[in-house]
Amino acid sequence: MLAYLLESVPGCYVQRNTLNYFGTEEVDITVANEKADGGLRMLPGIFLVECKNWSQPVDSTTLGYFVNVVVDRGCSLGILAAANGITGHQEHRSRAYAIGAAALVRGIRILVITRDDLLGLGNPNDLVSLLHKRNLSLTAHGSIHLG
Repeated sequence: MLAYLLESVPGCYVQRNTLNYFGTEEVDITVANEKADGGLRMLPGIFLVECKNWSQPVDSTTLGYFVNVVVDRGCSLGILAAANGITGHQEHRSRAYAIGAAALVRGIRILVITRDDLLGLGNPNDLVSLLHKRNLSLTAHGSIHLG
């Protein structure tokens, strides 16, 4: 669903399920972003998306691994689609939220979107708005921020 929505955003192109040459890291969705009018103008020209349709929140180890994949691919942005969010408390920056804060200090932006976020989207414009708001909140709060 998320790959389809991203493909529908003006100026976005996606590549799915790509392994690195060593076969050690797989990226669920790689996005090239031309920053077209009506598109993801506030986001970098290329970024990665990891999808975790888990019944539990994504833990700090998994998020830390994704941050490293983002760095290894030379990107500055990763989007984690985590069906049930991430572990910890955003107010206290604990557990996975701490990984998001540490990544930001390193210049790596991690945005998190949940199943509820995706179910609330009516069209690609809603996705653009959600991602821009999450990106703004990341800067304003200094860590991953949902809501």
